[in-house]
Amino acid sequence: MRGSIKKEKNGTYTYCVYVRTDENGKKKYKRKRGFRTKKECEIALADIITQIEKGTLVTNDQMTIKEYMDYWLETYPKNNCAPRTYIRYTEFARDIINFLGHYKLSKVNPLILQKFYEDLIHERNLSNNTVIKVHRMLHLALKHAVKWQLMNTNPCELVDPPKATEIKMKYWAPDEINFYLDILKDEFLYPVVFLAVHTGCRVGELCAIKWEDVDLINGTLSINKTLQRIDGKLTLKEPKTKNSSRTVTLLDNTMKLLKDTKKQHMERKLKYGIDLEFVLCWEDGRPIDPHYASSNFRKLLKKHNIPKIRFHDLRHTHATLLLSLGINPKVISDRLGHSTVAFTLDTYSHVNIKMQKDEMEKAKNFL
Repeated sequence: MRGSIKKEKNGTYTYCVYVRTDENGKKKYKRKRGFRTKKECEIALADIITQIEKGTLVTNDQMTIKEYMDYWLETYPKNNCAPRTYIRYTEFARDIINFLGHYKLSKVNPLILQKFYEDLIHERNLSNNTVIKVHRMLHLALKHAVKWQLMNTNPCELVDPPKATEIKMKYWAPDEINFYLDILKDEFLYPVVFLAVHTGCRVGELCAIKWEDVDLINGTLSINKTLQRIDGKLTLKEPKTKNSSRTVTLLDNTMKLLKDTKKQHMERKLKYGIDLEFVLCWEDGRPIDPHYASSNFRKLLKKHNIPKIRFHDLRHTHATLLLSLGINPKVISDRLGHSTVAFTLDTYSHVNIKMQKDEMEKAKNFL
């Protein structure tokens, strides 16, 4: 089998090779343009001819976006991404398939994608930030399509996604924390909320804590795993990054809550013979599902007429309190498990501005 190579007017090279004859008797060819040198084009052509002869070449002349997205989700994200990321990708893929699924993969162009993003905003009422996430995932998926020689170029690279909108961070102000905690003190989720405010840990990290991670003598808490629901089952996983594994020192009030909880667990063990290994758990020892904690936290706020924030905002509450007290940002960054101090300062710039204003007040009599 032989193909042909052609030098274009712009100096680049293009190859063309016969692939097959379809069911209608029409000959199908594969072309690829844009090679800078004839040698590069010859190597690529030889590779395609080898694939054709071995029967391993995947052609995209009839493949739709739906077929490709279904294939891509089962090959790349499922094996290379965290479970939560995979779930989020499947949600984004539903919109991609609903709006673009009928298009042939080879026919998708920047014009189609630009209209798609507009439809997500105006018909689906998605935020700009969510559309940007869809764009990034689609860009990644089509990047693999190019790598797998199903497309010549990635049309996402020629599209302008919407501009990101700034999300105003919500949190409990330092003088509100104890007031709101006192309102929630009789609720089942109170210990989870209390520890989130007092440690700054993520909900998955909190629900994964076992008594073996708690040092009641030295007043420390080891964060070394996270609890996630994978394929319908709660599973302990390693933290997402190496910085997420950390030791958090505990305040006296935090120690008191943990000691009281430990005492209750010991009493339950003596009475019912149940050994409770998770710090935050149901009466039978099952750990609390992080999703349950997050979703029911919102219901508790509504029940007690407390201003709406996300459970994750309790982490912001903790960081904001420490920064407002002038705690060293490096300590706060380590405590939260951030990758860098710069990330911490950038995330909580609203506190830094207030601190700067307070500090500059000291100089007003001199400047």
